[in-house]
Amino acid sequence: MKKRAPKGWVKISDFEELTGISSKTIAAAIKRGHIPEQVAARVGTAATSPYYLDPHEAAKTWYCSMNAAHPTSRKIRLTLAGYIKTFDSAFITPEQKHVENPAITLTYEDAQLQEKIAKARLAELELAEKEGSLVEKATIDAELFAAAQEIRNALLVIPDRIIDQVIAEAANRNKAHGIIYNAIADELEKLADIGARLEK
Repeated sequence: MKKRAPKGWVKISDFEELTGISSKTIAAAIKRGHIPEQVAARVGTAATSPYYLDPHEAAKTWYCSMNAAHPTSRKIRLTLAGYIKTFDSAFITPEQKHVENPAITLTYEDAQLQEKIAKARLAELELAEKEGSLVEKATIDAELFAAAQEIRNALLVIPDRIIDQVIAEAANRNKAHGIIYNAIADELEKLADIGARLEK
């Protein structure tokens, strides 16, 4: 806490008039450290002594401490920039506008090269399709669906096909187990045939 305000320092209320920013917002900036103690401090001996600050340095440090991309900060920065320009126009540099999808300028030669590359890639795909190394996704999906249906149907008929044999061997656990195991093993053998068919 300072006993006297340094030369050139002003009260928060005066800084409000200079910048157009409310005293409440200025006080919050001091508490958050956006305006550091070197350029802002209480002046007087009481706990409620008013804040004084160096208007030029406070504006500059506050301006630099704020995030230009943040919507709330942007408005305050613009207001501070307007004030700073009144005493130091060189301090404020024009802010670059963010462009999400900047337009790319192509030369005629670049455009021709890209066209040739695109045509070459298209020709490669057409050749691969003719040779059979490239298959349409819809064709693969249809074959996989048909194979899955075939497997499902084969597994669902196992109980009906072996139930009588299992009941007949109900007293002999090993034989009943063998009947079920063999029926499943037979269907798994068929799965290998389906896999080979899909690879062709």
